[in-house]
Amino acid sequence: MGKGSRSIKLLSVIPINLLLYSVLIIPFALMIYLSFVSYNPAAGYNWWQAPFIGLNNFYNALKDQRFLEAMGRTALFVTLAVGLEFFLGLVLSILMLGEFKGKKIFTSILLYPLMLPWVVVGSTFYLIYQNYGPINQIFLKAVTGSAPNTAWLANSTSAFLAIITADLWQWTPFMFLILYSGLSTVPKRLIEAAEVLGASSRQIFWRIRLPLIKPLVYIAIILRGLEAFKIFDTVYIMTGGGPGTTTETISVYIYKLAIVYHDISYAAAVSLIVLLIVGMVSWYAIKVLMK
Repeated sequence: MGKGSRSIKLLSVIPINLLLYSVLIIPFALMIYLSFVSYNPAAGYNWWQAPFIGLNNFYNALKDQRFLEAMGRTALFVTLAVGLEFFLGLVLSILMLGEFKGKKIFTSILLYPLMLPWVVVGSTFYLIYQNYGPINQIFLKAVTGSAPNTAWLANSTSAFLAIITADLWQWTPFMFLILYSGLSTVPKRLIEAAEVLGASSRQIFWRIRLPLIKPLVYIAIILRGLEAFKIFDTVYIMTGGGPGTTTETISVYIYKLAIVYHDISYAAAVSLIVLLIVGMVSWYAIKVLMK
């Protein structure tokens, strides 16, 4: 009976193992193989016939100025976007702790951007920042009296800030949802005891509320940081990485290497380097969280 039940358990996990091998492990193994060869679909031979070149792709990546700039740009984007999203989410969660009329409706509206696909957000903000968009034709026209002909997405700085704005609009609700859930579960008896002892609202927040939700803060920042590092859709739709390569993130760069330039092997090597960097950062972040 024991052997029979064990066999049934083994058979029951075969479908999920097959799915795991086919969807994750096999493509990952193929990517590792391609990173050590020189394969370009336009070369006229199959991928298994590609010549072996060893670590050349990895060596070239470490000298690739465009790759290094894309990594730095992505890190800057993650730092600014996640930092601002955390701050705004924390402010909103504190404001929503109190009871007021229309709280449920306001919360629903606040969470709405989180439910939209990235392609919808990217397309919306692409239209907003056009010459004929509401930034020029409504907001600035109301301030200056005439609609300026400003090409926001044609300037590297304003285009980068526009992408951050789109990300803030979509992902601040994520931070709000996690932080508000944590702040709402802080025991009221602790708050009431602190108030009886004469603690101010600021002291209660810094000494009681925030320390108690610190694990949630770490989780929210780690999850959002990993997700922000993969940003592709919004950048690709709004700027395509331009003007030039000034808004090109690492995901957009890898896409161009593989799909536009057909340099599959080099794209695989760059992807493995990025995977290693993200893995090391994630390991350190999780280590800090466990402490």
